[in-house]
Amino acid sequence: MRVKGRRWLRAGGAAAAGARQSLVSVLDAARGEIVGSGVYLGEGQVLTCSHVVNDALGRDLFAQDEPAGTPVGVAFPYAAPGAAIPARTVGWIPARRAVPGGVPQPARTGEFLWYGDLALLELTTGVPAPVRPMNWARMVEGQEVRAWHGSGQPFSYADGSVQSCDELVGFVDSTLRGAAINPGYSGGPLWCEEQGAAVGVVLGVMEPPPGPFHSHQVTRRTIVLPWQTVQAELGTVDGQRTTAGSGASPVGPHAHPDAGRPLDAVDPATRHSCTALVADLLADPGRRAEHGLRLAQELGLDVTPDVPAVDDIVEILLTRPRAIASFVEGLIAPDPGAARKLLALGRAATVPGLLSVREHSWLLDLMSKDVRDRFPEAAREALPHTTLFDDLPAPGQSPVQPYDPAAARAEDDETAVRLIAALEEFWGDSAPVPDGSPRVPALLRAVEYLAATCVPDRMQRFWEWSEQVARRLGVASEALGERRADAAGWARRRRKRAGPPSPRLTVRLTPCSANTYRCEAWYDAGTGGDERQVLVEDEPRAPAELVRLLHRILVRETVSIGPAPVVPLLEVLLDPDHLDVPVDQWDNESSPEELPVVLGAEYAVVVRCPDARRRAPESLRHWQARWAELDNGAVLRLDQRHTKQLQVYGLLKEDLTVARVIIDCAPQHRAALRAVCLALGVPVIVWDRQEPAGTRGDQLTGLLLNGPARGLPHRVRRHRARALAESDGTVTAALTPALMWDDASRPPPRPLWIDPTGEEPM
Repeated sequence: MRVKGRRWLRAGGAAAAGARQSLVSVLDAARGEIVGSGVYLGEGQVLTCSHVVNDALGRDLFAQDEPAGTPVGVAFPYAAPGAAIPARTVGWIPARRAVPGGVPQPARTGEFLWYGDLALLELTTGVPAPVRPMNWARMVEGQEVRAWHGSGQPFSYADGSVQSCDELVGFVDSTLRGAAINPGYSGGPLWCEEQGAAVGVVLGVMEPPPGPFHSHQVTRRTIVLPWQTVQAELGTVDGQRTTAGSGASPVGPHAHPDAGRPLDAVDPATRHSCTALVADLLADPGRRAEHGLRLAQELGLDVTPDVPAVDDIVEILLTRPRAIASFVEGLIAPDPGAARKLLALGRAATVPGLLSVREHSWLLDLMSKDVRDRFPEAAREALPHTTLFDDLPAPGQSPVQPYDPAAARAEDDETAVRLIAALEEFWGDSAPVPDGSPRVPALLRAVEYLAATCVPDRMQRFWEWSEQVARRLGVASEALGERRADAAGWARRRRKRAGPPSPRLTVRLTPCSANTYRCEAWYDAGTGGDERQVLVEDEPRAPAELVRLLHRILVRETVSIGPAPVVPLLEVLLDPDHLDVPVDQWDNESSPEELPVVLGAEYAVVVRCPDARRRAPESLRHWQARWAELDNGAVLRLDQRHTKQLQVYGLLKEDLTVARVIIDCAPQHRAALRAVCLALGVPVIVWDRQEPAGTRGDQLTGLLLNGPARGLPHRVRRHRARALAESDGTVTAALTPALMWDDASRPPPRPLWIDPTGEEPM
């Protein structure tokens, strides 16, 4: 439905012109002429139609097989003219036609209607500086859209409206004036000014059937693929690596990454409340014109000189990220109550963007390169129990583009922008304090932690920023001060840390069957903050599946540590009856194309048994006392002479400083003697997983004593890796050590799930 005041906002303004920055020309391989269009997705990827690629290579338009290994020439018409850039196909979905009640069939040249027809290209070089990734939104009926010829000429635009849209294709009709969509437009984006994003891709033009032309026949009807269909199609390509799943960055240096995202439908009552509030705030036409123009300028919108209607402003507030925050900035002094109510209505309408355009720009300007590098760490420590970081993509240069300092800076900027945008969606981290005032938003807490890592001058400037944002949001200064104190305590612990962080993943395995386990996991970055739960699964998994899962989690969580060779500690919580499960020997059962991963060689794998202490509460005091003696305490070796629990009890009671025990007794006595050690608080126990006993005690002793006591987990890891290197795959390694490492300074987490992101009551 078109809002009656929409005329104040011009269609086809600066944002639409900026959309041409993402336009791609697909070139004929023989003549270099433009045969179609495409759109740049980011990270070196171009989306177009498979029939356009076929045309460029001189093949039948609906050829089904992928032209693997044959380069396709593309160009960026918005950039300065230059030579064609070669690209290769990395995704191929040939054109198909639907068969009622049957299996889809390959489309043939001359088909009246088809779908699919997508090709994903990967560039072999970088892109010119003016080129930007396209921003995407969902296609719905009634949207006004614009397409451009593959040449990218400004005058080549053709306008239409979405008349039909289903799970396969959509149809766009154009009026009988201006340019029409024709060959050369295929594969290009359909830009929707109202959404500030492209909503689909041009497939082709519906031609009238053969025979004489009749006045009742349809003309200017275009077949298109809605964006949601494109996403679904690309998702079916095996191993597809594309940024298309969530859309790319919008046009504008400080735009919200969700600009153009299809917002949830606004509840009519919320819209009416917002309209009534704006009408009351801006009843005077002069005041409405002043605030409307300021809002349009800050959001980069093209408007007419007319005085906007109230509906004009309400439509922008409820459809444009950062609009409400930017609007409220000019209202907070005269009427803070009304401004805060407007913010609450924006939250009810799920409009993204906690910060105004100015506040967002200010925050980015405060972040130098070194500060931005610390931002992910500070945010994680500020919000240890949130699931926010599970879905954030890991930073990294695109593999198809050579390293470029300017591109690296742009990527750092993009990472910071996306993290800020994600934090903006988490409105609070605690109960409202004091007197029902709003919660401290997650972004402000993260910035306070980041400020605590800076020199005093930079810290003060961050504080000025957060205090101003807090005032606009109505957050009490006492609540912000509480978060600032938390950040200062964390920063002190961080400064005391010597060397790189010591990350730890704690995994609780619960047996489900003979060879499957349920899994919970907590991650501790080792920077002085709290661990946070990163996995809770009821689904039983086999060892190879667990190896892939845990490896993926650790790669994701440790990506911000940097290039330092830090090997995480992987501690596995097992009950006393399953301590001999060979977790350190588990591997991912890699295929020939995969890199093998053996847990005990990849990570410093240790086991823990907190259930033993729960069964013997008196062991807690012994455990802490013996751990304190780890560096200087005695080492006890249990060999073939030791068969009774009472013997071990006597030895450990005789010397209360024993912190390390080697178990080299007969295998049938191992579990019973180990149980006594656990009950009496021994924190470090090593044994050989192989059945023979009494022959490897010297090797275990050498492994235990040849180096610092606290370096034992990493010595064991190196031994496991070396054993793999020396094994020919047929002979078992001479020593397969298992290590119980029960660190009293870092007790295992308790099962807990906290995700403090719920909305506070309106």
